[in-house]
Amino acid sequence: MTRTELELFLYYSGDYLNRIVNKFTDMCLYDYGMTFCLKKAAQYLTDTKEPVSAIAARMKFTNRTHFYSLFKEKYGVTPKEYRQQHL
Repeated sequence: MTRTELELFLYYSGDYLNRIVNKFTDMCLYDYGMTFCLKKAAQYLTDTKEPVSAIAARMKFTNRTHFYSLFKEKYGVTPKEYRQQHL
């Protein structure tokens, strides 16, 4: 869900939502949401045989390199290495 969709759904401004999330998590709204997205991607890597590129697309990443970069930053390994470690 995008920040704009969240604003419309909850009837709060994005800045207000960002302040609330930051107050309780010490993360910006984008980073907080990304933790859930990457966790779901990790689950797909271990539970399916889908190609990494398909999982990145399913998670709405239009840039596969960006997905790889964020995944490696969070888990310390590439998506392919993560899948191999959790077989």
